[in-house]
Amino acid sequence: MDPHNFQKLMEALLNHLERQDAQAVTTNDLLLQLVGEVRSTRQDSQQFQQRQSLFNQRMLEWTDRQEKFNDRQEKFNERQDQFNIIFLDEIRGMKKDIKDLTEVVLKQHEGRLKRLEDFMDGLMRPAS
Repeated sequence: MDPHNFQKLMEALLNHLERQDAQAVTTNDLLLQLVGEVRSTRQDSQQFQQRQSLFNQRMLEWTDRQEKFNDRQEKFNERQDQFNIIFLDEIRGMKKDIKDLTEVVLKQHEGRLKRLEDFMDGLMRPAS
């Protein structure tokens, strides 16, 4: 083998090895960045899962409270309906009583007016 060719081959080999080392360094840097990003993403994901879990727990508690409130509201509405029925019956009874009283008062008033007219007629006849 020619020493000059050997020298060229060695230089080419060294250049190739240097480029390969530079590529390895670049690849390692990129891999380290990727690992950092993956770790960051994993931490973000864990934080999100923790927050989501807390949110879900609070949502369940709120749902339970809402269901209890709805039950109490239904019971209140039932009692209110019962009261309204009783109250409506009372109002109907009062309305009937008022109607009856109105008729009695009007009849009494008409009767008094009639008696007054008769009395006035009686007074006016002798004067004529």
